[in-house]
Amino acid sequence: MMGKLTVEEWRPLIGSSLMFEKKIRRTLRGRAFLLTGLPLIVALAVPITAAIVLQMSWLIILYPVLVLPLAYLGGRRYSSDLKKARLEADTQASAVIGKDSLMAVLRTIDNMGLDDIDRLKTGRGGRRLAGLPSITERIENLQTVSTLNSYSTT
Repeated sequence: MMGKLTVEEWRPLIGSSLMFEKKIRRTLRGRAFLLTGLPLIVALAVPITAAIVLQMSWLIILYPVLVLPLAYLGGRRYSSDLKKARLEADTQASAVIGKDSLMAVLRTIDNMGLDDIDRLKTGRGGRRLAGLPSITERIENLQTVSTLNSYSTT
């Protein structure tokens, strides 16, 4: 998008990214550990401990049976939380920068017809793009945000 947007059009995008990176992503890291790391540690510890205590080494076979579904479900849940966090960053940035300017830039990007933007819109983004909201979702999210949110005291 370099060269396709003006400096003023970059400002709302940078504001949203900074809001996500500096405020929201920190809380997301702890949640990611609770959703994926902790269940994986428990799934590893339970079969090994049971195999040692019960002296049945075949119980270690349960490890992949427990770990693979937990890793898959934790990853899907984290992707969902990541998408919500990015939409929340847009909402918070719109309160600071202005809802109209952010929506105008998002519409401009949507009208450019870029391949990766179109893949996100159709859901063909794959695993790498699973945690990203589509440009349409971002615009719809901002349309539902009240302009009074920028005046809240929280």
